[in-house]
Amino acid sequence: MKFYKITLTLSACLLLYFTPQQAFSDDLQKANKYYEQYDYKYAIDLYEKIIQKKPGLEVAEKLANCYRFVNNTEKAQLAYARVLSYPQADPVNYKYFADALKQNGNFNDARVNYLKYAALVPEKSADANKMAVACDFAKNMSENPNKNVFLSNESPLNSEYSDFSPVKYGESYVFVSDRDAGSKDNEISGWTGNPYLKLFEADYRQKNPSINRLSEEINNQYHNGPAVFTTDGNGVYFSRTDVNRDKKTKGIKVGSKQIYYSAKIDGNWGTAQILPFNKDGKYSVQHPALSADGSTLYFASNMPGGFGGMDIYSSRKLENGEWSEAVNCGSVINTSEDEVFPSVNSEGKFYFSSKGHQGMGGLDLFSAKGSNNSFTEITNLASPMNSSKDDFGVLFFNADSGFVSSNRNGGKGLDDIYRFSGMNYMKPVPVFVLNGSVTEESNGMPVSGAEILLHNKLTGADSILKSDASGKFQFSLKEKSEYLVKVDDTRFLLIPEKHISTGSESSVQDANFLVNRIEFVKLNNIYYNFNKWNLRRDAYSELNKLNEFLRTNSAINIQLNSHTDARGSAAYNQWLSQKRAQSVVNYLIKLGVSPQRLKAAGFGETQLLNKCADGINCTEAEHQLNRRTEFNVKK
Repeated sequence: MKFYKITLTLSACLLLYFTPQQAFSDDLQKANKYYEQYDYKYAIDLYEKIIQKKPGLEVAEKLANCYRFVNNTEKAQLAYARVLSYPQADPVNYKYFADALKQNGNFNDARVNYLKYAALVPEKSADANKMAVACDFAKNMSENPNKNVFLSNESPLNSEYSDFSPVKYGESYVFVSDRDAGSKDNEISGWTGNPYLKLFEADYRQKNPSINRLSEEINNQYHNGPAVFTTDGNGVYFSRTDVNRDKKTKGIKVGSKQIYYSAKIDGNWGTAQILPFNKDGKYSVQHPALSADGSTLYFASNMPGGFGGMDIYSSRKLENGEWSEAVNCGSVINTSEDEVFPSVNSEGKFYFSSKGHQGMGGLDLFSAKGSNNSFTEITNLASPMNSSKDDFGVLFFNADSGFVSSNRNGGKGLDDIYRFSGMNYMKPVPVFVLNGSVTEESNGMPVSGAEILLHNKLTGADSILKSDASGKFQFSLKEKSEYLVKVDDTRFLLIPEKHISTGSESSVQDANFLVNRIEFVKLNNIYYNFNKWNLRRDAYSELNKLNEFLRTNSAINIQLNSHTDARGSAAYNQWLSQKRAQSVVNYLIKLGVSPQRLKAAGFGETQLLNKCADGINCTEAEHQLNRRTEFNVKK
């Protein structure tokens, strides 16, 4: 979600005897304090002023982070570009820059920056490469929306502020908004610069429904919502932010989010009671959702022991009416990124939003089959349900239609509520993935940082990424396409490329490469008769393979190196090894290799591979080890 369109003017009176440097120092100190207290809107105002007067990496980075935290992706993109202009900037800023680019629909540039992050931070290369691959997936989905699904802005519910996460409540819809209609206070969130989020009710029996805040038992002074109601409408579970006031500064400190429950008593909502999942406030629990029968409560939390970021948890209602200990919904649902806004439709199908599963940008909507901590068949709801921005807070009227929340471009306000239909005709989006690996043939070790080229033979488009720390890589492919994939890295001898094709059904294919580093490569079975340099027939097979290698790799020049054992004089061995190397060159020229690509070099007995020097008794096998012909790539 993003909250940034309302600009508050901060007035600051500086005493006349303050020097400009003192004023700058006070502004920076104040901005940093706002930053530490999560009052990002106020921090932005000051950092923007400071960076115009005295630019620097620390201020640039904190300003960029502020825009990221309030989800102003357009400003975040510009701010992180400025951060990366400083050579000493932390490489993680490439990821944040790429995240903003992707959410702004700049998929190609996002991909480039994810790969830069992968190269600079090898321990994160696996995740970064997956993010780069996801850019191809996002671009493909963005360009191919489901034409059976229709979305329209639900204008009567929306304002210039944020409006999201509608739920059914009797003949009404209840949703979250930071509009200040009917507010008895004028408290402003330092995080967003807007009023605190509240729960509002709209009676949909009216064509243009009146919109009113729920009672103060539900809406306290700070953030409240989203919510979910019991099927009889007599109970409500909702998120609330507990905020402690700093008495010294009279500022607001943002605390943890909790889930509260309120029951209706004689038609009025009773005092809200906190649920037992987070009474000490050491982490957050939020976004409650109920199963169709009301027996299971789902919510999002960053409690310890999860997979990373916000995870989705479940709790079952016990016979005594209490809720069981929360259970993580498992790795099928949760990833190292955020999974939030769970929802269950009347048929029991599970929905949620995620930044960690392969998606289009920010939060994407996904469906899953299952319950509690047992789920299967994660499906991206695709475009137009999803966009490069945040898509979340879905409500189904039936299997075909409902409401969805989004901060996509073209809305009436910040986050808007959209009406959708046509989900009955939604087909799963086919996914085409190429998994691969790069391994050194000589020792079986994985090769990290190997450059892989994927060439689309139909469109001519090229994609490049690097293998991760375990030597693996992954590309997203398009349907009905032909590809060429190869290791395009100057550290290794070029090897045959692989050809991949896709159809119209989802597929996962493999392309595994064995590579040899460009070093001295021994030619097997190149033997010579005693005191001779002419090639024997049993050498031809190996030399024909070398000829094929040179024909396939026309840009490579090599040097043929011959060696002898230590028996005989050093001068004679030097002469003999040169003649033997030249015999290999002559044979390759006869096969059609250009002489300009070949060089013969004899090393005699100067580069022995073992102890068998003059005066040392060795077996014939040990002497044979030193009588060898190698080549190395010179260009």
